[in-house]
Amino acid sequence: MSRCTAAAVLLLTLLGGLSSAAAADDTARSDNEYRLQALGYSPHEIADIISGRISQKALDNAARMIAVGIGRDESANYLDSQYMLATAARSALEARPLDMPFASFTAFDTLIDRYANLHRVDAAIVRAIIGAESMFNHAARSTAGAIGLMQLMPATARELGVDPFVPEQNIEGGVRYFAEQLKTFGGVELALVAYNAGPGFAQRYASGKTALYGETREYVRKIMARLR
Repeated sequence: MSRCTAAAVLLLTLLGGLSSAAAADDTARSDNEYRLQALGYSPHEIADIISGRISQKALDNAARMIAVGIGRDESANYLDSQYMLATAARSALEARPLDMPFASFTAFDTLIDRYANLHRVDAAIVRAIIGAESMFNHAARSTAGAIGLMQLMPATARELGVDPFVPEQNIEGGVRYFAEQLKTFGGVELALVAYNAGPGFAQRYASGKTALYGETREYVRKIMARLR
């Protein structure tokens, strides 16, 4: 075997090993997701566990705290402390737009009023959501892949039948989706939890199986403070 042929074989062997390792990692991740889903965790919680933003143990401890009557606030404070520890190394470049101030009057006011009226949602809530989600930047993209003014995830946009890159469709779809959460959960706070973290997490929170923590807790706090 020539030296060149031997090198090629070695390279192919290494590449094959890397591919096998990647496939094994994907399989292990999928198995873990199925296991967590079977245990009743919401997609939001599963994503946080898989990404290392929160641990399964921390979520279980918080659920036990609620179950024995310690209270949601204490449980939420505990989860926040665990969340901050787990995410302390994240770059400041990954900070979400909700940490920034936002203007009250924008070029999108007419669209906001139109679709808020259409879907029977208070326009002030829509403005607060857009300010927190994107700071009224129609080109905003999150590290998770959320798009536009109301930060629609691609899958959600497809379900709603809108193009999230078109500001008017992004607003209409986002307001319609929030209106659905309002109808489902019957209150602004729970609807905001569902909008940010998903209906599954909101249902677990409403039933006392978990507490708010991390980004979702801060998101709800800031928007509710703005509305008050």
